[in-house]
Amino acid sequence: MTNIHSEYGLRKLLQLALPVIASSFLSMAYSFINVLFVGKLGSGAVAAVGTAGFYMNLSWSISALITVGTGIKVSHAVGKRDLTLAKGYIRSGMLAIGVIALAYLAFLMIFNKELIGFVKLNDVAIETASANYLVWAGLCIPFTFINLFFTSVFIGYGDSRSPFRINATAFALNILLDPILIFLIGLGIKGAAIATILSQVTATVLFFYKVKATKTIYPERGAFSKKLLKDIVGLGVSPAVQRVSFTIVAIFMARIISNWGPAAIAVQKVGVQIEAISYMTAGGFLSALSAMSGKAYGAKNYQGQWVAFKSGITVAFVIGVVTSSLFILFPEALFSIFINEEESIAMGSAYLRVLGFSQLFMCLEMVTTGAFFGWGKTNIPAITSISLTVLRIPMALLFIQFWSNSLVSVWWSISISSMAKGIILTVLYIILFKLFLRDRNTMKQALR
Repeated sequence: MTNIHSEYGLRKLLQLALPVIASSFLSMAYSFINVLFVGKLGSGAVAAVGTAGFYMNLSWSISALITVGTGIKVSHAVGKRDLTLAKGYIRSGMLAIGVIALAYLAFLMIFNKELIGFVKLNDVAIETASANYLVWAGLCIPFTFINLFFTSVFIGYGDSRSPFRINATAFALNILLDPILIFLIGLGIKGAAIATILSQVTATVLFFYKVKATKTIYPERGAFSKKLLKDIVGLGVSPAVQRVSFTIVAIFMARIISNWGPAAIAVQKVGVQIEAISYMTAGGFLSALSAMSGKAYGAKNYQGQWVAFKSGITVAFVIGVVTSSLFILFPEALFSIFINEEESIAMGSAYLRVLGFSQLFMCLEMVTTGAFFGWGKTNIPAITSISLTVLRIPMALLFIQFWSNSLVSVWWSISISSMAKGIILTVLYIILFKLFLRDRNTMKQALR
C-alpha cells in the first residue's frame, strides 16, 4: 500500500503537476499581460484580438487529435517498459501533427475575413483589425502544434520539468517583445502577433534540442506506422471533437453576446483570462493525472489508478473552493485590474460572480477527465462535455427571454452547464471504475 501511495498518491501527483501548473500560470500571466498591453489600445482592440482568439483556440483544439493520444500511448508504453513502442508513437504522431498544422494554417489564410465576419462584431474597423491579426497570429500555428505535441510527449513520459523550462523561456521572450513591438515600434495588435510567432519558434527549436538529447524517447529509429497512428487518432478523436465543439459553441455564444456591443465581447475575453486561474491550475492536474493513470493502467496496477484519482479529486476541491470564493467575493477588484471603463467593470463583475458558482465543478470535471484519459476512455468525457456544452446555446436564448434580455442570463447558461458536467462526469468515473474492478476480480477468481 505504501508503495502505491508513494508512486500514485498526492505527493507524486503534485511533483508531476506543479511544473505543468507553473507553465500554465506563465501562459496565463502572458495572456494577462497581453490583455493589459492590448487593453491600452482600447476595448475595440481587445474585441479584435479576442475574436481572432476563438480561431486560435480552435486550432489548439484540433491539435488534440494527435497530442492527446500520443501522450496517453507514450504513458502506456512507459508503464509496460517498452520504450521502442513509445518512440514509434512519437515518430508517427510528429509527422501527423505537422500535416494538420499546415492544413489549418492554409484554412485561416484563405477564410480569415469570413471567419471574423461570422461573429458579427457590427464594426467594420474592428472586424478588419481582427482579420489582419488572425492572419499574422496564424503563422505561429505550425510551431505551436509542435510545441503542444512535445509537451504532451514529455508529460506522458513522466518529465514535466523540461516542457516547463522551454515554455517558460518562450513566455518570457513573448512578454519582453510585446511592449517593444506594440508600443515602441508602433505595430499595435500586429506586434502582439509577431511577438507570439518569435516566441513559439524559439520554443520549437529548444524542444528539438531537448528531444534529441533525451535518447530514451528520441525517435531516430522509431519508424512511422499507420497502425500506431490509428491508435493515436482513436484516442484523440473524442477530445479533439470535444474541444472543437467547445470552441464552436464559444463562437456562437460570442455572436449572442455581440448583441450587447463590442464591450461585451471584450468583457468575456478578459473574464475568461481571469477564470484561467482555476482552469489552468486544474488543467495541470488533468495532464499529470492522465500520465500517472496511464502509467498505472499500462502496468495493470488498477489500485494505483484509483489512488491517483482520489488524489486528483482532493486537489480539485481545494482549487475549486478557493477560486469560487475569490470570484464571488471580489469580482470588481479582479476585473478592474484589466479594464477601467465603468460599464465594462459592471459587466465583468457580473460574469465573475456567476461563473464563481461553477468553479468547483469545473475543476472536478477537468481532473476526472484526466483520470479517464489515462484509462484510455477518452470518449466518455467527450460525450458528456459536448452534449452539455452545446446546451449552452438554447439555454442562453431561453434565459435571455426569462431575464428580460439581460446579459447575465448568458453567464448563467455557461455556469449551470459547467456544474452539470462536473457532477455527472465524476459520478460516472466512480461507478464505471468500480464496475471495472469488480469485473477484473471476478475474472481472476474464475481463472483460479
